[in-house]
Amino acid sequence: MKITSNDREAANRAEITAILIRIGYRVYRPEADCYGEDLMLRTPNGKIRAVQLKSRPTVDWKKYGMKSLWMLFPDTKGSGGRKWFLIPHDKFYRWIKSMYGHGKGFKEHKARNFSYISQKLAIFLHRFAVT
Repeated sequence: MKITSNDREAANRAEITAILIRIGYRVYRPEADCYGEDLMLRTPNGKIRAVQLKSRPTVDWKKYGMKSLWMLFPDTKGSGGRKWFLIPHDKFYRWIKSMYGHGKGFKEHKARNFSYISQKLAIFLHRFAVT
């Protein structure tokens, strides 16, 4: 049986929810998926984060820019026990734009996703790892 994108999203949501609860977060699912909010997180120190859950590193200015969203995604090459990253979308977008934003496709669509985390991307994301 082939895993669908909905299956993958459900599995990712279950995996990261368990991890976040174990490290002190509270995880809430909005009644409706509006404005890119897949999850709402209450951090261990009480801050609220509106989160877009992805299966890979993704930025998309048209969908997520200027909405105070955080992107949450796993290391795409990892399996059980893989690393997860939680990063403000706009900060991530600015970094991606500075490193990869010179191509016509990025300039037109203002979006990029990565099928894997390169060494350069891993260095940048290190401080946003969910620990």
